[in-house]
Amino acid sequence: MRCVSRGFLMWGALLLPGMGAFVPPAEGPVPFRRDKLPVDVDTMTSLSRQVTVLAAAEKGEGAGERRAMAQMAALALALDPANRQARDLIAAAEKGEKPEVPDEKEIERARSRAWQTLSWLEMPEAGSDGNALAACLGDVLAVADPRHPKAQEHPSEQGAWKDWVAAKEAFQTKKPVKPVEPDPADGGSGKGPKPAPQPLALADLELAMPLWVMSVETGAESLQAVKVSFHGDVTGEGKPTVAMPDEKITERLAKPLHALEAAMEARHGTLPAGLKVTLGFGKSAYSIPSNGAAVTGTAALLLDGALTGKVPAAITLSQVGEGGKLELPPKFWNSLRALSAMPGGGRLILPEQAAEFLPALVTMDDGAFFMKREVLLAGTVGELCDLAAATPEGPVGEAMKRFAEIRKVGEGKTLGNFVANPATQQRLKEVADAFPKHASAKMLALQGNSSRARSLPRAILAREIRTALEPVAVVMKVQVSYGEKGAEYGLEKAHETSRKILDSLNGYIDIRDRDLHKSAMEATDALRALARMLSKAEDDYGTVTPKKTLAAKTAREAYQKALRELTTAAGDEEDYPLPKPTPATPPGN
Repeated sequence: MRCVSRGFLMWGALLLPGMGAFVPPAEGPVPFRRDKLPVDVDTMTSLSRQVTVLAAAEKGEGAGERRAMAQMAALALALDPANRQARDLIAAAEKGEKPEVPDEKEIERARSRAWQTLSWLEMPEAGSDGNALAACLGDVLAVADPRHPKAQEHPSEQGAWKDWVAAKEAFQTKKPVKPVEPDPADGGSGKGPKPAPQPLALADLELAMPLWVMSVETGAESLQAVKVSFHGDVTGEGKPTVAMPDEKITERLAKPLHALEAAMEARHGTLPAGLKVTLGFGKSAYSIPSNGAAVTGTAALLLDGALTGKVPAAITLSQVGEGGKLELPPKFWNSLRALSAMPGGGRLILPEQAAEFLPALVTMDDGAFFMKREVLLAGTVGELCDLAAATPEGPVGEAMKRFAEIRKVGEGKTLGNFVANPATQQRLKEVADAFPKHASAKMLALQGNSSRARSLPRAILAREIRTALEPVAVVMKVQVSYGEKGAEYGLEKAHETSRKILDSLNGYIDIRDRDLHKSAMEATDALRALARMLSKAEDDYGTVTPKKTLAAKTAREAYQKALRELTTAAGDEEDYPLPKPTPATPPGN
C-alpha cells in the first residue's frame, strides 16, 4: 500500500482558518460490519486512507461540503478505526480549521482507486454489507468527483447516514445578529430599535436537476443530473430577488423568475423583505436555448425548502409559468427520453401537460422507466412543493406507500409478466384511485393490459424522427472545393447512423404518418448521394465540381425540408429553429 503524501500526514502543522459549523460524526450506527465485508484488511485500510485524502480535499466552505467532510471521515474510521489522520481532521474541523489541500496527483489517485473498489462492492456477490458500504462510498465519491460517469448514479443519497452523520442543516453557519443601537435622532420618541430580520429556516440547500450541458471538448449536448445550489440571505429591506451566476442570464430569465417569486408569495403569504437568493450550477454552464426557464421548477422546490425548513425529496422537470402554473420546459420529450436512459431512481414530478407524452414511452417498450422512477403530476407550484415533501400526507401519502409495496414485490421480476398479473393490475388501480395524478401507477397498468397504442402520436413521432436526423446535420457544414473528400465530413457514417435509427422506428408509425418518415429518408438518401459524389476526383474539363455543388445544395435542401415538416408536426418551432449552412469559402481559397 502506498502511503499518502508527507505534507498531508503532517497536516496538523498546516492548519488554515476559515471552516464554518462542523458536527463530528457519531460512532454509529454504521450500516455495515467490517468482519462481513468482502475485502481484506489491507484493502479496507487503503480505502480508509483514500477517503481521508478526499475529505482533506474538501474546502468546507458550505454546509454541503462540511457535511461531506464529516461523511468521509466517518466512513474512513468505520473502515479503519486506527486511522489517526481521520480523527485529527475531525478534531481540527470542530475548531473551525481545515487542512491544506493534498497534492492533486494524490487526490486523483485516491479517487481512481476508490471508484475501482466501489465497482466490486456494488455487485450482488459483495453481499448486503458490501452493498451497504458501496451505497455510502458512492455518496461521498459523487461529491468528491462529481464529473465521474458513475457519479450520475447518485443524484441523491443512497447510504444509511441517519444518526451516524448529522443532517445538512446542522452544518449551516449560524450568523450572529448584531444588536441595533438606538438612534439618537428618535428624540426620545419611545420607539425601540428596528427588529433584526428573521433568517431563513435553511439558508443553504442543494437539489439535483436534469440539465442540458454542452461538452467543452466535443460541443455535444447531453442531459446530466446537475446539483443546483441555493443560498439565501435576508437583509430586511428591499424586494425579494432571485439571481443566477451570470447576470445576463438573470436578465433574460427576468419574467419567469418574477413568476416564481409571485407563486411563492401566493403560497407563503409573503416573502421575507430583502430576500436575496443565489442559484449555482457548480462547474456547469446554464444554456437558455436548451433549458429555457427549467431552473424555475427546481428553484421553487429549493425556495420552499428554505422557507419551511423541509428539504425536498424529489426532482422535477418543469418550469413556472404565469399564475403559478407548472409548464413543460423546452425539449421536453428529448429530456424525458434522456432521463429514462440515465441511471438512478427516486421521485420525479412533471407538469400535468406531460400526461399526453407518457403513454408513448409505454408504446416504445420503456415502461420500466415508471418502475425505476415514481412519476407524479402537478398542475401548480403549490402541488409541486407538496408532492416533493419527504412524507406527503393524506391520499398522496397513502398512494405512495402502496406503490412502494408494489415496487418491492416486483424486484427481480420480469416487468411485463409482473404488471400483467391481475393482482398487480388491481393494486395499481388502487394507487391511481387514491391519487389520480400518480402517473407511474397508470402507465404501468397500461403496460400490463392490451389497450396500449402500437403506434406513436404524430407529434411525438416527428420528434423521434427529428432526433434520428441529427447525424445528418453535418451536411450544413459541407463546402465544395476542388479535391474535396467526403470522408473528411464523415457523411457515410452519418448516413448509416441515421438510417439505423429511422429503420428502428418503422414499427411505431401509423400509415397516416408515413409522410414524415419518407421526408427523413429522402434527406438521408441525399446525404449518401453527396458522399459518393464528393469521393469522385475532378476530371480534366472541370465538370465534377459543379455536380458536387449541386449535390450539396440538394442534400441541404432535403435536410431543411424534412426538419421544417417534422418541427411543424411536433409543434415546437420555438425550440428548434432551422440550422444555417456554414458560410461558403471564397473561390480560390
